[in-house]
Amino acid sequence: MNYSLISKIAASLLLVGVLAGCGSDSTAPAAAPVVVAPTTFTVAGTAATGAALDGATITITGSDGKTYPAAGDPAIVTAADGSYSIILPLTAKPPFVVQAVRADISLVSVVAEAKDSTANVTPVTNLIASRLSSSGDPTKLAAEFLADPTLLDLAKITASVAEVVKLIQPLMDAVGDSTNPLNGNIQVAVTAGTGADKMLDSLSISITPSSDKTVNIEVSVKQKQAEGEQPVVIAFSGGTGVTAPAATLPTVVATDLVASGNAALIADLLQRIQACYAVPLADRIASGGKTAADIVAPACRTIFSGDDPANFKSGGAIVSAAGAWSSIFSGINLPDTKGIRFDNGSYDFTRANGDLVIAFRSLSSLDAVTYSTAVVRTEGGKLKLIGNQYKYNGDVNAYQQLRNFINQPAADYYSTGYNLTVNATADVADVAKVVVTSPSGKTLVLMPSSGSNYFPLVKSDSTISGTSFLRLARQYLDTGNTGDPALADTGVFFSPDRFDSAAILAIPAQAKWKFDYYLKSAPTVIDATQYFTTRARAMTIAELKAQPLANMVDEFYASVKSEQTVTTTAAGTYVAANPADPAQLKFDWVVPTGALEPTSIQVYGNYLPTGATTRSPFNDKLGVKSTARTGTITCSSGGSGDTHCDSTGKYVATDRFNGVHLWAKDATGRDFAHFYAIYTVTIVP
Repeated sequence: MNYSLISKIAASLLLVGVLAGCGSDSTAPAAAPVVVAPTTFTVAGTAATGAALDGATITITGSDGKTYPAAGDPAIVTAADGSYSIILPLTAKPPFVVQAVRADISLVSVVAEAKDSTANVTPVTNLIASRLSSSGDPTKLAAEFLADPTLLDLAKITASVAEVVKLIQPLMDAVGDSTNPLNGNIQVAVTAGTGADKMLDSLSISITPSSDKTVNIEVSVKQKQAEGEQPVVIAFSGGTGVTAPAATLPTVVATDLVASGNAALIADLLQRIQACYAVPLADRIASGGKTAADIVAPACRTIFSGDDPANFKSGGAIVSAAGAWSSIFSGINLPDTKGIRFDNGSYDFTRANGDLVIAFRSLSSLDAVTYSTAVVRTEGGKLKLIGNQYKYNGDVNAYQQLRNFINQPAADYYSTGYNLTVNATADVADVAKVVVTSPSGKTLVLMPSSGSNYFPLVKSDSTISGTSFLRLARQYLDTGNTGDPALADTGVFFSPDRFDSAAILAIPAQAKWKFDYYLKSAPTVIDATQYFTTRARAMTIAELKAQPLANMVDEFYASVKSEQTVTTTAAGTYVAANPADPAQLKFDWVVPTGALEPTSIQVYGNYLPTGATTRSPFNDKLGVKSTARTGTITCSSGGSGDTHCDSTGKYVATDRFNGVHLWAKDATGRDFAHFYAIYTVTIVP
């Protein structure tokens, strides 16, 4: 119904009535205009992360705890351009906390007064909200404000905005936009991909809880950098013991920033990839095809550089049914129930050659979630998949682990650091070792090991550790034991230097690691140098403690204890393999509130190679969908010489299992493992 039109008609009729009643008396006083007092006001704005945050649910909470929309009312959801608008009654109590939530993205903003207002919801406003929160966690601000009304008022909000703007001013200058990030109009910029939107594209803001009352905050710029160049990070804390940023961001060179409109280009690429999967398999791949040349659908060929899948190469892998983008060769179609969806695209950084690294999320029809990155190149106004063009595979991820000792709880410990990954695939078959140089200049060595599907780290005494996880920070769960777990758990790999929180916090999120590959045929000559960049730094121990983890069910402990029948003098007690009992490798787990859902489970052990006197490590892994809560691992040979599986694919009687872990990954690329150690150690105080 057109209420505006009705109001105009009513006003006209009223005017006619007044004139008719006046007669010819032109001296009668005019009727006083009726002023209708407003009963509502509007809060509107734009939700964006660089890309418009479309489809996000908006909730506004007043200082009295009332939420808008109220329970039962239609939800307020952001439009395709990230815009939203919500009408509140004048009786709503300011200040207000605004929250935008979509899947795994949650952003917060604030409104000072009960009047028509603009409230953008972005990573910058999330940081502003963090500075107002008593815990530093913006998602807790609404509840905190209800308990303590002094947290928010116009003056405090204004001061927090000023602090954050001062911090990021060099980036705002570089993009040529001085719009107030909290209540300025950024809609045009987000739509055009310029100014404030380009600033959001280029800004990296990390807020990580380190307790229920504190957070660690890091701010840096995502931009073009030389190979091996480490970014500058401004780090400070929030919540209890809050500290102010010690400096502003360094001067930003505008030409080093990603081009305007990049968010739209990333979204376009993900849509085109999805369109490729929508092509029926028979039209997508030549009959029986398994190579890049067999991809015939234009919708699929044009997502790659030069419109040719054969141009793509990433870590030694080329496009094929058994290589990169192998899912294109499967029977997955869209938009049916077996489809794969691609979304949440974002810009990470620009490589020295100008190629972009982007991040995105894929979801299978089984709701299995995978976070990935891709190297893309701008061609003809569009982004195309090109890969890093590296000869060998490799990667680095921040890695966090809780290690529980089933028979020795006093040995339980946390550790954080980095997983240095070189998978034992065909591309590295002739690689003798990989020398890794850390961001601080320290070197480490990875070498192949029979039975292992990855290259483990090598210890200072030249023994192979059986792990690729570099443990930097570590701490016993028993806080009364201040000893170093490295002195007890000698079978794994620890940094000689035990990192404290300050040392961990000093590592940039986008740290560069150098991998030098040496061949068996020329062991003293570097065959290739490749750089890998992390997406997030390792957590501090306090941050890891604040992050819930998935757990094996209680029955797991009893099952393992009942099967421990083999004792060795070298490293405690193991579970012996039982080929007649396949259920031995069936695992069940639970996922507490706030914990990441595991996407793989893995068992570790050792075996005695034929004719050998020294045992060798093995590991077997099973990928699981994120909604799974059970999985069964089968024996998988690591190649020639690996005899931990028999001819029927079962574990052999001499195999010994010494651990199992639940593995998960968050949206920033951090790996999390809850490891259950079956062996025992000698605890050193």
